[in-house]
Amino acid sequence: MQEFQLIDDVMPDVPPADSAKMMRIRAQLVDRAPRRRLPGWSRMTLAAASVALVLIGGFVVVPGLGGGPDTATKVQDPAEALAAAADRLAAQPPGEGAWWRREMVQITRTPAKATPSYTVEYRNPEVMWISRDGVQRIKKKDFTAALVTPDDEQAWKEAGSPPFCESKNDCQIGRIYYGPVELSVFKPVTGLPTDAEALEAEMLKRYTDPQDDRETWLWTVACQLLEDAEITPGTRAALYRMLTKLPNVRVADGVTDLDGRTGLGLLFNSPHVLQQIIIDRESGDLLAIQRTPIRPDGSLIGELANSNVIKKLGWTDEAPKE
Repeated sequence: MQEFQLIDDVMPDVPPADSAKMMRIRAQLVDRAPRRRLPGWSRMTLAAASVALVLIGGFVVVPGLGGGPDTATKVQDPAEALAAAADRLAAQPPGEGAWWRREMVQITRTPAKATPSYTVEYRNPEVMWISRDGVQRIKKKDFTAALVTPDDEQAWKEAGSPPFCESKNDCQIGRIYYGPVELSVFKPVTGLPTDAEALEAEMLKRYTDPQDDRETWLWTVACQLLEDAEITPGTRAALYRMLTKLPNVRVADGVTDLDGRTGLGLLFNSPHVLQQIIIDRESGDLLAIQRTPIRPDGSLIGELANSNVIKKLGWTDEAPKE
């Protein structure tokens, strides 16, 4: 499987810099300052490649440009930040209530087959309830379709302002993601392990002659459990920890979902698709699971194609309305 090199996470240990070395680094930063604004990921890569960083106790220390060592900026390593978020999540109580309730919006961005082309964003909200004895209910909410940017609106007008869908039924975009297992094989999911190694071993008991390799299978099933199962906070945290140990999974900070929320990201290149699990930096709660097509060299094809944005999940006594 092709490894996705979004962040260079191998950095040699270096001793603390003396004042003369700090001055040289500041001079290099000023001399190498970019003349134009780069995208967020490009700026991170440039900073990692251009400056000798000092690694102290899980933090990267970048000398301040306007003063001495006291003005240094501390940036926490994304992997350390994710581990801390997982610890905070695992400390949460399992929750009480008769129903587990999950509010989600599936956001899909699709380029129109028109000249000039434009991108339409479809939002398909749903609420899922799961009772303590496993009864499941799903309720769809109001479906919407809209142009993404002013440029898309202009292109749409130039194309003759066609309708976004040929018929009302065509706009009813359903869940397009299917996993390799039925989650019922893990029942009761509330009893799944909260230790990463034990959880992986338990999951792999269901790994029998799959079409995916083991790493892809573990990632996909983990997404299923995070998104569609009433697992405990401890099991959610264990899934994060398990995924960080997979060879082709990377951790990044500042990853944004299609609803505009930013958090820590677990990034995985499965064949032809970049997959992202986005996590709240403080609570460890799941924000979104996103998928977008990629080329063989790992570069993205267009905008994010699909984002399942989690608005809220947890146990409640509120029952679904018939």
